[in-house]
Amino acid sequence: MPPPISVIIPVKEITDYLRHENLPAMSEQTYKNFEVIVLPNKMSGEDKTLLSKYLWLKIIQTGKITRPAQKRDIGVTNAKGSIIAFIDDDAYPAKDWLEKAIHIFETKKITAVCGPGLLPLKINYWEKIFDTILQSPFGSGGYRYRFIKDTPRYVDDYPSMNFLIKKNVFEELGGFNNEYWPGEDSKLCEDLVYKKRGKIFYHPEVCVYHHRRDNLKGFLKQHANYGYHRGAFFAHGDKNSRRLSYIIPTFFVLYLCSIFIFEIYFQISNFKFQILSLLPLLLYFLLALLFLSKSLPAIPILFLTHLTYGTMFIKGFIIGVIKKRRIY
Repeated sequence: MPPPISVIIPVKEITDYLRHENLPAMSEQTYKNFEVIVLPNKMSGEDKTLLSKYLWLKIIQTGKITRPAQKRDIGVTNAKGSIIAFIDDDAYPAKDWLEKAIHIFETKKITAVCGPGLLPLKINYWEKIFDTILQSPFGSGGYRYRFIKDTPRYVDDYPSMNFLIKKNVFEELGGFNNEYWPGEDSKLCEDLVYKKRGKIFYHPEVCVYHHRRDNLKGFLKQHANYGYHRGAFFAHGDKNSRRLSYIIPTFFVLYLCSIFIFEIYFQISNFKFQILSLLPLLLYFLLALLFLSKSLPAIPILFLTHLTYGTMFIKGFIIGVIKKRRIY
């Protein structure tokens, strides 16, 4: 008998994405032994009609509990499946999402399965620009496989927008670290791979379609949060956060600050020095033009994204060091 799967979706409230994209896509799954648990703060009368439409759906109100990680833990506590599948409400799965994931669980000695979050069919102008950045090696570095179909591989870190894990292992790990959001999924992966010695396998066919932020402010805020928590996790000593690619935007920010200090504060007027000091910045924009030539408006947004991420990484690192010293 195929193992049961529980799909967990934390939300503040049930959204149009969930009603019109996610749940209809779940109903078309080729794998049938599953349930979907949605966890809003409150449930409306309109939400209740979904229960009669989708017999595999559960809606659990969480009241004052609003953090996604806590909601996911509640969902797992109420789950009947031996496999837990996490997906965001603004994402919807391919028809064979669960079928492909189960096949990998059955054919490989692994603990968790993940796959890319591709750009959905119905998007706005901003989503398309942000996706161009995320798919670019200059925008996402070695992590662009999270947004495109790429080579299968083992990974030690993956976001919960498309992540499946054995329930018994999740419970042994104690669930998510609810102190963090975002970043609770990174902490879970850190514990899974380096403490539990589990394996996470990425496969391009275990895919969902995940919306990007639909405005610039939201996109930059998202990456500010990513930078802050990655900096804190770097300070904590997390192995899956101690990679050069995570620090490069911070080096870029420090470089720009040094230009400002030398050019403005010290008022250095030496022409050769000024040219040499600006060469890295020129190289940056040449590379951005090379990788984003098909979407020129993405170039200034990429610049702002790297500035935002790098700056918040520094802040997160400092706070992380302070908190670590308090603990020890």
